[in-house]
Amino acid sequence: MPSPSQLHRHRLLRVASLLATFAILAATLSAAAPLRVCLVSGANDSAPYATDRTLAGLARYLAADHAMSCTVLTWDPAAAGFRDIDRLLDADVAIFFARRKSPNPHNIAVLRNFFSSGKGFVALRSTSHAWENWPDFDTEILGAKYGGPQGGNFGDTEKLLFRPHPIWAGGESFTTRCDLYRYGPMAADVTVILEGETRHGTTPVAWTRVHRGARLFHLALGYAYDVEKPEFRRIVANAVSWVSAPTAK
Repeated sequence: MPSPSQLHRHRLLRVASLLATFAILAATLSAAAPLRVCLVSGANDSAPYATDRTLAGLARYLAADHAMSCTVLTWDPAAAGFRDIDRLLDADVAIFFARRKSPNPHNIAVLRNFFSSGKGFVALRSTSHAWENWPDFDTEILGAKYGGPQGGNFGDTEKLLFRPHPIWAGGESFTTRCDLYRYGPMAADVTVILEGETRHGTTPVAWTRVHRGARLFHLALGYAYDVEKPEFRRIVANAVSWVSAPTAK
């Protein structure tokens, strides 16, 4: 019959074994936790974009095809802010598609908090001129001055010039007839990975940047008919994965 000391030792070994098992299980569950993505819809009032619909569709795609946990925030005109804006700070990554909004003080504080948090994000189309009460957002965060439409019309884009980057994997066949934007001088840490040719010349369409410890990807396209294309959705999924990766120290 085991002595009391042997029984005590046996119990300790069992407890240690259980604790080790729980630790392994917790680590496994943590490693398998889905990427939390917050999609911020702030251009629904612009007919070509219809961002409440298109970002909801994009969220369903990211959840179903890429096992991401997605939340969509929509704009409340009466409150001059995004509904449940605080949920943005719980996200690992965000996707922004907004245009000429003036967020209320709490909203703008949360947005500034997010953009200084070191978390990666994707900025689509008109997000270069998203915040009326943060006029330097384009140069300060995205790294280039928004210069307005290039001067063309729908259907003017003749060719997209892709530069090698993992974000384009599976989306290289994407085409668009969307009009393009002009931009001022780019920050030194901006890397242009897509340009567009029109009859007005060549202009940047997409770039990456590592800023304040965060990876960002800006894609100046986003008409509703484009966002709903499989190639566009694949590009965005790749971009979310790319911006979520840690930056080199």
